[in-house]
Parts: sequence; C-alpha cells; structure tokens
Amino acid sequence: MDEEDIKRIAEEAAEQAVKKTLLALGIDTTKPEAILEAQKDMQHLRAWRTSVDTIKTKGILAAITVIVTGTLGVLWLGFTEIIKR
Repeated sequence: MDEEDIKRIAEEAAEQAVKKTLLALGIDTTKPEAILEAQKDMQHLRAWRTSVDTIKTKGILAAITVIVTGTLGVLWLGFTEIIKR
C-alpha cells in the first residue's frame, strides 16, 4: 500500500462520514436541491441570529437611557426642591 492508496482511502472514508452525518441531520446528499435548501436554512438562521442580537443591543441601550433619564429627573426634582427652600 503506497501513499496514494492511503490518501484515496482516507478521502473515501471522510466523504462517507460527511454523507452519513448530513443524512443524520436530514440532508439527502444525493439531491442537489436538498443541499441548496440546507444552505438557505443556514442563511436564514444566521439572519435571524443577527436580528436577535441587534434587537437585544438596542433593548439594552433603551433600558439604560430610561434609567439615566429617570435618575436625572429625580436629581433635578431634588435640586429644584433644595433651591425653593
């Protein structure tokens, strides 16, 4: 068995392992349209994840803004009360 045979056997084994893994995930590798659908699903999941991350970030910024505004309002009311006395 030479190096070329070992390389061929390794590539065949890797290909079979990948096909079995994808089949276990529900992707039929014998149909190109199934592979394209899986790619579209992954793209959709990525878009969904980035949307959720954006919403989370904006929500945190909004909460911080409300807290800071409320704190400044309370401080302003306290300050005006001190001045009135």
